[in-house]
Amino acid sequence: MSTLPSSFEEFGSKPSGGGLLDIDYKRVLFRALRLWYLVALSLLVALTVAYLINRYTTRIYPVTASIIIREPAENTDARFLYNNPLVNAYRNFYNEPYIIRSYPLLQEVVEALNFQVTIQKEGNIKVVEQYTLPFDIAVLSNGRSSEILLEVMSVGTVRCYTEDNKTNDVFQFNEPITCGGVTFKVIPQGDVSRIIGEQFKVYIRDPEAVAVAYSNQLKVSWAQQGSSVVNLDINGPIPQKGIDFLNKLIEVYHRYDLEKKSQAASRSLLFIETQLQDIGDSLRLYESALENFKRKNFVTDLSAEAQQLYEQLKVLGEQRAVVVFATNYYDYLEKYLKRSSDYSQVVLPTSIGITDGVISALTNQLVTIQNEFNLLPLAKDLQNPMLTEKSRQLKNALTEIRQQLLEAISGLRATDKIRQRGIDQQINHIEVQLRALPKAERALVNIQRKYTFSENLYNYLQQKKAEAGISKASTTSDIVVVNPPRQAGSAITPKVMQNYATFGAIGFILPLLGFVLVEVFNNRVQSKEDIEKVTAIPFIGGIGHNPSEKSLVVFEKPKSALAESFRALRSNLNYFTEGKDKKVFMITSSLSGEGKSFTTINLATVFSLAGKRTLIIGADLRKPKIFDDFGLGNEKGLSVYLSGLVSREEIIQSTAVPGLDIIGAGPVPPNPSELLLHARMDELIAWLKETYDFILIDTPPLAIITDGLVLAKYADHTVFIVRQNYTPRPVLKMVDELYINGKIKNLSMVLNDVYRSGPGYGYGGYGYGGYGYGYAYGYGYGYRDKKGNGGGYYSED
Repeated sequence: MSTLPSSFEEFGSKPSGGGLLDIDYKRVLFRALRLWYLVALSLLVALTVAYLINRYTTRIYPVTASIIIREPAENTDARFLYNNPLVNAYRNFYNEPYIIRSYPLLQEVVEALNFQVTIQKEGNIKVVEQYTLPFDIAVLSNGRSSEILLEVMSVGTVRCYTEDNKTNDVFQFNEPITCGGVTFKVIPQGDVSRIIGEQFKVYIRDPEAVAVAYSNQLKVSWAQQGSSVVNLDINGPIPQKGIDFLNKLIEVYHRYDLEKKSQAASRSLLFIETQLQDIGDSLRLYESALENFKRKNFVTDLSAEAQQLYEQLKVLGEQRAVVVFATNYYDYLEKYLKRSSDYSQVVLPTSIGITDGVISALTNQLVTIQNEFNLLPLAKDLQNPMLTEKSRQLKNALTEIRQQLLEAISGLRATDKIRQRGIDQQINHIEVQLRALPKAERALVNIQRKYTFSENLYNYLQQKKAEAGISKASTTSDIVVVNPPRQAGSAITPKVMQNYATFGAIGFILPLLGFVLVEVFNNRVQSKEDIEKVTAIPFIGGIGHNPSEKSLVVFEKPKSALAESFRALRSNLNYFTEGKDKKVFMITSSLSGEGKSFTTINLATVFSLAGKRTLIIGADLRKPKIFDDFGLGNEKGLSVYLSGLVSREEIIQSTAVPGLDIIGAGPVPPNPSELLLHARMDELIAWLKETYDFILIDTPPLAIITDGLVLAKYADHTVFIVRQNYTPRPVLKMVDELYINGKIKNLSMVLNDVYRSGPGYGYGGYGYGGYGYGYAYGYGYGYRDKKGNGGGYYSED
């Protein structure tokens, strides 16, 4: 049984070595230099891709602006008069960036600028948005997003159609047009004649969806921690469009800030005017009654005692007026909380002089949360789970604060009732004293007391109305523009130089990476160094590549570089077999197609041309072929002799090379391995040594057939042929094991068919010659081109 691997796939199916550690970087570099045109082509393709990206990618430009949100202490217009709670609004600066990016605010900007309409024009390669055109689209009704096509037919007419309905309907400018489910007008805004015949794509979208898109694009950030300067940044393909957007956004935000600050004063004025109307009616009634009483009873002044009691009643009446006013506010607030679902319009208690800390804090908190809730879009429309959760939290907070307010109102009512009861008791005590006065004077005091009560309440409300009016008139926005919107530099995309650098690096690295991968996954022997890394078997030389199809290279071209490589091989073999007169060499390899027969023929030719009697034994009984290279027959050969059918003299044939004879393999026998073990083989070798100086035995491949091990005992030296870019490196390990175990002695390696030379390939000096070799077993291991494509290396015929 053979000790060789049972299947050659053990050697040929997996790359050998340790991956990157086995890479010959010199060889990779040499391959890159040799195939420089591939690197140049890859670089050219990569730079072309970079150019196309830079040329046709839509350029995006940055637009920026800065505003200051002043603190309330900086707005002191009304504070010079008094500390009015109407202008003492609390501002949470952490909410401002969110407010600026809120969907309702941005939707107002989008609708004001008509940004829900986008007009594009198709170029040869890409579609370009058009911002400055001599016409505009005014949407009259929009139930859904639409895409329509417009063609300017003349100075006053346009054709409108859709991709699905290409009609020839022509419409006038400034008249309603219904197309694609949308009603709109085309409004001229310049010289339309310059675009006659041009077609445009018009996209009409829902303003809220456009606002959401702008909210995602808009960047709002504080200039630095602790400052009140806010930077607004947005990127887009049209710088002027971004500038217009930020200008309008600052304008809308400025107006929103003014409206929010004046809301408290406006609501307070409305509430106070309602109260004044009721109190005014009562005041006029009591004033008329007082005048009539004085006229009928001829009473103009009160006595000293009556005047004293009146003054006491007047003070108590003022106190009672404050309690009554507060009670009216509590009634208003309770009714508002129970009937309304939007609490942002509630009148703040501090704005009308009610200073209770609990109810003031709860009301302010209720308004703040309601305003934040109103800034949210409809979560059900956006289908955003984060917005839905935020909306749920705010609703829960509003419900909780509302309940706390109702409980606080109930507590304050109870407190005011106790307070009013105490005032009424004091008034009743004074009224008891009034009974001691004359009847007319007592009646006058009662009428005058009611009149004074109404008058005090009326004057109190008038004072609050004046304060609210002054606050509303003196309200200024806290928003101040620092840097107006402007384009902040050149285009940020595409990054031209970065793209060229990136793609240039990719174009340069990709082929190099390919060369590295080829090196990593190529498990075939490339050079002398590959052999020396795997085995300690001596390396005695290399044979170049033969571009011709003939095998007798040395005989036909004795002065060629390839012939010189065989002479060098002869010299090295003589060094290994020095001291022996008769020498037997066995020429073998691992696989079919590695050139052992070619090497045998030309090495034998070198010996014979040197005047030595040389014999070649074709010991490959399974695939006899070597006879054909000399144009000889194969009827009588080694198999016939070992079978005992002919004598040894009959199997020797002379060749055209002087001094070179050959014993062919003969017809293929049924038992080639058994024949080689026959004693007649021993007798033949012994007899031939008496006649010939050099005997070269051409054997079957070792990795396939074990016949070579049987014949190794006859050899003084064995030459193992390795073919460049053909022989798998794992095979060398197998041969090395045979050498170490002593199954093949006196072994040396020859690198055959060296057609690549230079750094990483070794033996650049013999890379000029070559050989043509035809060999085939039905299971050969071939990597290179077959005969007829590259100089006739070998054939599997």
